[in-house]
Amino acid sequence: MGASAKEAAHRRGRMGATQVATYGVLAGLALVCGWVESLVPPPVPVPGIKLGLGNIVVLYALVVFGARPAGVIMLVKVCASALLFGNPTVFAYSLAGGVLSWAAMALASRWRALSVPGLSMVGGVFHMVGQMAVVALVLTPRIALAYLPVLLVAGVTSGLVVGYLCRLVLRATASTGIVRAQRRRLAREGGHGAPSSEKGPEHE
Repeated sequence: MGASAKEAAHRRGRMGATQVATYGVLAGLALVCGWVESLVPPPVPVPGIKLGLGNIVVLYALVVFGARPAGVIMLVKVCASALLFGNPTVFAYSLAGGVLSWAAMALASRWRALSVPGLSMVGGVFHMVGQMAVVALVLTPRIALAYLPVLLVAGVTSGLVVGYLCRLVLRATASTGIVRAQRRRLAREGGHGAPSSEKGPEHE
C-alpha cells in the first residue's frame, strides 16, 4: 500500500471515529432533552401529548447525517429513556411512535422541496399514529379512534415547533467542519440533506 493510500485509509478511519463520537453525543443530547421535558408538566392534560424535545436531535441527525444514523439515535433514545424513566408500556408507545415517525421522515426527506419544519410535521403526525396503533392493539380501536383527531392536531403543532427549533440549530452549526463533510458525503452518495433554504445564512 502506497503512502497516499495509507493516508486516505487513515483519514477514513479518523472520520469514522469522529462520526461514532458525534452520534454518541447526539444520542446523549436526545436523552437529556427527553429527561428535561419529563420534568415539565405537559401543556395539555391529554395522555400522549408532549412537545418531544428529543426529536430535535433525531431530526437534526436525519437532515445532516442521513436516515440510518438518525434511526440508531432514535432507538438509543427510546430504549435508554424507557430504562431510566419509563416502563414497558411507555416503551411500547415510544418505540412504535419513534419507528413510524423515523420511517415517515426518512421517506419524506427524499422530496427536496419539503422544508425542515414540514418534515418535522410529518414525523409528528406519524408518531401519534404509531402510538394510537399500540393503543388499538393493547386496549381497543374505539379508544384509539376517539383520541386520534386530537393527537393528530398535537402532532402537527409539536412537529412545527420542533422543526423550527431544529432549523435554528442547523443554521447555527452550518459552518462546522463535520456538517460540511457530511453534506459532501451525502451529495456523493445521492442522499438528501437539508433543503438549500435550511443550510444556514451562508447559503441564503
